[in-house]
Amino acid sequence: MPRTGMNVRLHEWRQKARLTRAEMAKMINLSKSGIKYKLTCDEERLRRWEAGEVAWPREPYRLALTEVTHLDPEDLGFAPVKRGPAKAENEQLPHSSSLANIGTNLAALRDKGDFERQLSAPADEGTLVVPGRAPDGRIIFLSVSRRTFLQGLGVGLAGIMPSENTSLPVSPARRLATATGDLSPVEHLQQVRKVLIDNDNLLGPLNTIPAVQQQITAIHQLRQAARGTDRHRLLRLQAEYCEFCGWLYHDAGDFQAAQYWADRALELSHAIADRDMTTFILARKSQLAGDMGDAVTAIDLAEAASTLARPGSKLEALAPTYGGYGHALRNDGDAARRELDRAHELLLNVSDDPHSPWGVWLDEPYLEAQRARSNAELGRFSEAVEGFRYATAAVPPSFRRDLGVYLSRESIAHAGAGEPEQAANVAMSALCIAEETGSARIINELLKLDQQLQPWRSAPLVADLHTALRGTVLRQA
Repeated sequence: MPRTGMNVRLHEWRQKARLTRAEMAKMINLSKSGIKYKLTCDEERLRRWEAGEVAWPREPYRLALTEVTHLDPEDLGFAPVKRGPAKAENEQLPHSSSLANIGTNLAALRDKGDFERQLSAPADEGTLVVPGRAPDGRIIFLSVSRRTFLQGLGVGLAGIMPSENTSLPVSPARRLATATGDLSPVEHLQQVRKVLIDNDNLLGPLNTIPAVQQQITAIHQLRQAARGTDRHRLLRLQAEYCEFCGWLYHDAGDFQAAQYWADRALELSHAIADRDMTTFILARKSQLAGDMGDAVTAIDLAEAASTLARPGSKLEALAPTYGGYGHALRNDGDAARRELDRAHELLLNVSDDPHSPWGVWLDEPYLEAQRARSNAELGRFSEAVEGFRYATAAVPPSFRRDLGVYLSRESIAHAGAGEPEQAANVAMSALCIAEETGSARIINELLKLDQQLQPWRSAPLVADLHTALRGTVLRQA
């Protein structure tokens, strides 16, 4: 099957070197091997390499890459393949991946199984929260090992290279077996997941991602020896953890990693034939597409979730909630209003099992916050401000990060309404929460606001916000 997804190592090396594709292509052509073999590397070839469409470039290009990067092709994310009739340049790997090594660095992982096989950093090593800037300008928060940081291997989105040793002498499954006490491994993992969710609500994703991925590794290992019902329960639990991991990366601003984990969870939800889980993940993928600005995908996935949702369930109301924002992104105010009104009507008529774990947080204030966001996108700033104020007043104390997101979006609505001081005042509260939780969603909203407030930069409150934002985020990015 064709490979889809990025060659992360090559992409990260180029980003760390601060080279455009055109610049790197020129370096390859001017290298010793480039001149010897008269290579004609260009931006398209580099794009194909980075996209993972080429598993193993032809030998002259491999030699040139080594001369330019001082790394072997394998260390740049390429992998030798058995040659058939076609040239190696056109051969491809079966799988792809796109995110950080668990708790240590941003190593490139060659297939989906690597996400489960990689082990966490030693507990005594510790992790640091490192902000970096993505190629599109967004802030992404990453969790890197203290050892990697102190060794000077680089900080930021693309500045962290793989370490020599990524394994531990004791597997997560073995550590789990010694820690469960009277509980079965499944029961223990279920309890751990609840604790991690609470930790995420209060502290944000960066303190939670390494632990979540460690549990995924343990579950994957436990499944190898399990049989029958036990293996099915572990498969369900792995799907739940993968969905949670996708959400954590979503909040951390790493949309590519979020997509990977959401897709992994979706695949597992089909394997266990859980209709509600599949519906929820489709709705979440719609939300993610909306945050990425992909209106059509947000709408299509919301419609798919609506079709699959059980009548009378909260999930039936959740899907049009995100679909409405997709229509707002397309500047279709009527369609956005219809979807959000439909979501509200469905929410009022929910007759679902109260013990369902999916979408339990969906209530009228949450829906109103989504409506406010759509109104802001459509330029209805006064309505948006009113909606966000209603939503923030109802946020439970344990959902502090969500409060920060609502406040940051309310501040943007104030700016759109020509109220710069109110915007800055509200944004200061959001910035405090962003510092506590490491939520890139909040930071990226505040960066948008900072641009909007540029004409009022001389106003004291606006100037203070600008200084505080630079001091807490931009200085480190």
